[in-house]
This record gives sequence, structure tokens and C-alpha cells, in this order.
Amino acid sequence: MATSTPSATPPTGNEFVCNTCKKPATSFPNPLKKCAKCQVTKYCSRECQKDDWKAHKKICSAQSQSGDSKPSSSGGRHNPGFNFAEALTGGGNSLHSLSEKDAFTQIIDCFRLRCEDEYTFGANTIGIYDGKDPVPAFKKFLNLAEKREEILPGWWNQEKRTECVEFATGGSEWADLSCAVEKSDIQEHYGDPTKPMALRVLGEKIYGKGFM
Repeated sequence: MATSTPSATPPTGNEFVCNTCKKPATSFPNPLKKCAKCQVTKYCSRECQKDDWKAHKKICSAQSQSGDSKPSSSGGRHNPGFNFAEALTGGGNSLHSLSEKDAFTQIIDCFRLRCEDEYTFGANTIGIYDGKDPVPAFKKFLNLAEKREEILPGWWNQEKRTECVEFATGGSEWADLSCAVEKSDIQEHYGDPTKPMALRVLGEKIYGKGFM
């Protein structure tokens, strides 16, 4: 008798349960969310998705290429709506008008939100999401920012860069590289519903591309 080969796609019976905690969709107030990369595996929360990532990443690409996933809506290097968001937020160049501490904070938050977006929308693990020290990835982020024109304030130099890294790793109550941050956290902290958009625009200008 031939032995069937297991499919990478969850069986029909699992389509309405969280892939990690196995609780049915009916037990949650909101619909289950699909993995942004493969568009197949479903989760009830970001926490469950994180817990399952080590196992899921082994089949995520296969599921993404199996034909079950939806094609990406992004047709260029930037996220859809980038130009509108850039115009709405003043081009993402607000660092120049901030104090040193506030500029450090927003640079750190820009990186932290980008890490969250890369993981949520692209299943890419950078910063704390790959389980390693986030400082090297943050330093690469600063390297890119320093190569872009008119991104960093005029007072930025090697000494201020060192201070920014120290600030990001010094156990600050808010701007801490070892702590993940979500869109809602940014909105609450700054009291501004458009702040995530501004930080994403800044991140796209630094990285030179979007996260989707």
C-alpha cells in the first residue's frame, strides 16, 4: 500500500483553528490572521505566530510557492501609497527639528517598527525577531541612514551615533532595542495616530524600499 506524502498546506479541518494554540476561530472576537508571506497558515495572535515561527519557516516558502497564496500587490520598491504618505507626513524629515533625545528616540522607534513590519508583513526576522542581539542590525540601519542625504540632523556625528546606540541599549523605559513595538504602541506613546506612517516613511527612505 502506497504511503501518502503529507502536504505543506494545513488540512481542511485545521483551516479554522489557530496553528499554534489550536483554538477554534469561533472562540476569538476577531478572525484568524494568515501568515503574510504564505497566506496559508493562520494564527489568532502575533504571540502565537512568533511561537510557531521556528517550525513554520521551514514550510512557509513552500506554501508561498504552492499556488495557494495570493500574489503581492506591491509593484515597486516602495510600499503602495508611499508618495501619499510621504506628502502627508512632511517627507519623514522631522528629525531635524527635534532635540537630541527625541531624535534618538524616533530613530530607534523607526527601526523597531520596521522590524515589526518586516516580521508581520514579510515573515522576515531582523532585530530581536531572529533571537539574536539586535545591536548589529541597528548599526547597519544607522550606516544606511548616514549615507542618505538630509535624513539625519546636522549635529549628527560619530560621537552622537555612539550615544544613540547607548541610549537604545541602556534600558530606557520606552526606546529599548530589546523590546518589540507595534503600530498601536507607537500611536499611544506619541498620542498621534499618524506617527506610525511617518516612521514608516522615514524607514523606507533609509532602507530605500518598503517592507511589502
